[in-house]
Amino acid sequence: MNAPASVRRATTAWTIAVACGVVESGLAVLRATSEDALGSDVASQLAIRLPVFAIAGVLVFHFARGRRWARTALTVMLSVLGLASMVVPAALEISGGSALMGALGGDGPFAWSFLLVRLIHIGGVVAATALMFQPSANRHFAREPMRV
Repeated sequence: MNAPASVRRATTAWTIAVACGVVESGLAVLRATSEDALGSDVASQLAIRLPVFAIAGVLVFHFARGRRWARTALTVMLSVLGLASMVVPAALEISGGSALMGALGGDGPFAWSFLLVRLIHIGGVVAATALMFQPSANRHFAREPMRV
């Protein structure tokens, strides 16, 4: 069965969001390298983030093939936990008096690039989440047998 446009668009939005996460990690490494601060903190962040992106990619793959469990996993892991991990710290910084740029982009030579990629990342997650629960997507996943 062909997936409806809402599912195809959600897949695209998820792919963009995951790609933005990878780019953000690359920018963080570039920033640390340019500041001569490439150390165990950056390595530990990459050790966490890269497997998350790999798992997210696998989930998006299965979501695109109509797996209901992948839609549920994307919702919990990326729409709730992942989005919260990006938005809550920034919101706390802004409420503490930081500017949007400082809260989302930081400072340094890659701040504007990071801010742009982070905003696209957040937009991709929000769009994908909204799209994957459109009525046509709900009907699509309701029709599909539960498969692994």
